Amino acid sequence: DILPDGRIVFSEATVRFEMHDWYADALESRGNGRIIVHDPKSGSTRTLLSNLVFPNGICTAFDGQSVLFAESWACRISRYYFDGPKKGKIERVIEGLPGYPDNINRASDGTYWLALMGMRTPALDLSLEMPGFRRRMARRVSEDAWLMPNLNT
Repeated sequence: DILPDGRIVFSEATVRFEMHDWYADALESRGNGRIIVHDPKSGSTRTLLSNLVFPNGICTAFDGQSVLFAESWACRISRYYFDGPKKGKIERVIEGLPGYPDNINRASDGTYWLALMGMRTPALDLSLEMPGFRRRMARRVSEDAWLMPNLNT
């Protein structure tokens, strides 16, 4: 999205895996993603936030001082303040979504649109609390039999 001062913010869902290996990032569900800001005036690009859990969608909030971003595997929406009295702070806006958020956009009526790319399952939720189980599964089970997010494909 484009900030009021003209800077461009965007997400890189994972720095550890290629996008065609998204399922490995989902299985890991660690902070492999980041939000980047590019300033067209100076030509500089830098990481704004790192250690995010598959950030997949970002939009400037209506307050003009923050951005909202989706973290797919964390099933949450957060807000980062780039200006104003809360500058530099992150707030959790929605946690425990019933599915995996995939993009967030401002609506013309002052609300926001949020898409879910799939719904959570109890088995995957439980496995995400058990890193040892996931490591053993990745080593011993073929990829086509891994527990995966239930995505709408």
